Amino acid sequence: MANEVAYRYTAITAPKTIRLIRIAPGTRDDSVEISLELTPLESAPDFEAISYCWGNADGQHQVVCNGKPLSMHKSLFEGLSYFRFPDKIRVLWADAVCINQADPIEKSRQVLLMPHIYSQATRVLVWLGVAVDPVFGPVPSHTNVTIVQGLQMLPSFDFENAADMAAKTQALSNDALRLREEGKPNILDHDWAPMVSLLRRPWFRRKWVVQEVALAREALLHVGSEVEIQWLDLARLAFGMEALGIDKPWRLKLEKQKANSEDEKVDPRKGRSLEFRPVYISLHLITAIYMVQIYRHHATLVDGVMNTKFFDCTDPRDHVFSLLGLGGIGPSIRPDYEASVSDVFRRFSISMMVEGNSLKLLSLAPDRSLFHTPEAQRLQDLPTWVPDLRLMRVDVMVSFTVRPQAFFAGGHGKPVLSVSDDERCLHCQGLFIDSPQRFATSLVEMIIEDIPEVRNSWETTEDPSPERREKRFARWLESAYETAFGHDRACDSNFVPELEVVNSFSRTMSCGTDFLRNRLSQEQISTIWNFIQWELDPDANKDEASERDSTIKLNYSSTTRDSILLLTMGTKFCVTESGRFGQIPLNSKPGDRICVLVGGEVPFVLRPTGSGTYTVLGECYVDGVMDGEALQEAAASGIPLETILLE
Repeated sequence: MANEVAYRYTAITAPKTIRLIRIAPGTRDDSVEISLELTPLESAPDFEAISYCWGNADGQHQVVCNGKPLSMHKSLFEGLSYFRFPDKIRVLWADAVCINQADPIEKSRQVLLMPHIYSQATRVLVWLGVAVDPVFGPVPSHTNVTIVQGLQMLPSFDFENAADMAAKTQALSNDALRLREEGKPNILDHDWAPMVSLLRRPWFRRKWVVQEVALAREALLHVGSEVEIQWLDLARLAFGMEALGIDKPWRLKLEKQKANSEDEKVDPRKGRSLEFRPVYISLHLITAIYMVQIYRHHATLVDGVMNTKFFDCTDPRDHVFSLLGLGGIGPSIRPDYEASVSDVFRRFSISMMVEGNSLKLLSLAPDRSLFHTPEAQRLQDLPTWVPDLRLMRVDVMVSFTVRPQAFFAGGHGKPVLSVSDDERCLHCQGLFIDSPQRFATSLVEMIIEDIPEVRNSWETTEDPSPERREKRFARWLESAYETAFGHDRACDSNFVPELEVVNSFSRTMSCGTDFLRNRLSQEQISTIWNFIQWELDPDANKDEASERDSTIKLNYSSTTRDSILLLTMGTKFCVTESGRFGQIPLNSKPGDRICVLVGGEVPFVLRPTGSGTYTVLGECYVDGVMDGEALQEAAASGIPLETILLE
């Protein structure tokens, strides 16, 4: 086959027309033979769509396509080999083969059809690789049973109600400890190892899979011919585990197992990525896809971008283009693979902010990356109000469009926005209200100090040692506490701040919301202060806790601790010139300005350029101005708004 002329694509000229694969029957060791046929999408025969991870270009394999050799990635080749029937033709669709990847014009047109392709397919076949992979390890044949059993152990809960989730989390942990004492199956002692093996597979990190499974009538995950898993079973389990905090004791259990394994002990300062860290990320990404499935008919493209920021793309332009089928409402853009990455990001931002009359996307600017390396620098020709979508690795404070808005720092009106003729400057209406003055040490700075190698990988954001991580967390809380109240008072056991100040500090340490941007109740805010006092108490024996203390710690870990860490990983605590508490971008410094923009949910930190314009450092939380108080006070005092120029 090596000397034959390779298969050449016939151009698609008719609108809404696709190619379908007809794969010849065969067994495991037979060569793969396919034919590609053009068909109008609206009258296409029944077909199944394949979702898979492309992999690198090194492992190319050849198939026979319409009698000619055609090269493809190893992953798709293996998937086709396994998915073909032994005795009849199977009709399939796979992007790498059905779209001429060398033709950017065809690729742009076909990408617009992909939402229709995946929603019209009778089912989506997800190919995760062979059962025993030399890199990612084996996936046991009983993995689907493990997933179904875990799902059955989770209670039903209202994920739009922060108080209900907190109550269900506490009840679940109490029930688990009771069942453990009775020697019965429980969520904490469940055997998660098969799912760990599954989640190591790279498919879960690929951004295109969001659309591919979210739009599917039915999606089945395949690992070789041995494992078949219903996508919705895995998605509901991952979502429940994350929402109820069950992934935290699971993480701790895995880490302790690893620490106790003599042949796998690692010096945490060696810079080696944690073995289980990708598993945690995969669990979070599954939850993100499930949220897309729930809300996509009422969501905007900005919601999609915010929800899928941890996914990876081979082509950076696909951080936008891979989501075009998911925005049910609001403005959109057309895919253009002839445009540069910077142009795509800038056009997307203008469309979403100016045409969409929304400042949500500004919360992602200039980027939301924890660690910066020479290999991952921000695109130089982007204005700071345009997010570099390649670098988004931190949650944002703004709410999804499909959820009730948590904050109204810029009031309840619409933003007043325009862009300069050269598309370099964004004009906003707003008001400068404060400046940061005193700063606590951020958690990121402490992580880098403890493990300098994390600068090389955003994934390695945690210490392999849970004990060291806990001590670092306590040091971080202490730094914020001392910044807020002063070193002398922080060391004074008799010092008790006024209740209003306590509530302000507690709200600021959690940015006042949970992981779905539900505003926390006063009871939950009080829990945060109690938790911080417990963490900072030198007499609290947290390492050798009793069973009852373990329950308390589990509840804190699942609710309060997560509320504190969710949005503050990418910020640092500060006290402003006006004495307000805030969580502001990591690179903020004295001289920066805090502003509220009309129609913006949250305040922003800007840096003067010296020429009348400002660069955007990012969104922030400033207690006491999150519900429009600053604009109301300005209006009452007759202080006019001003035009703020962002470049």
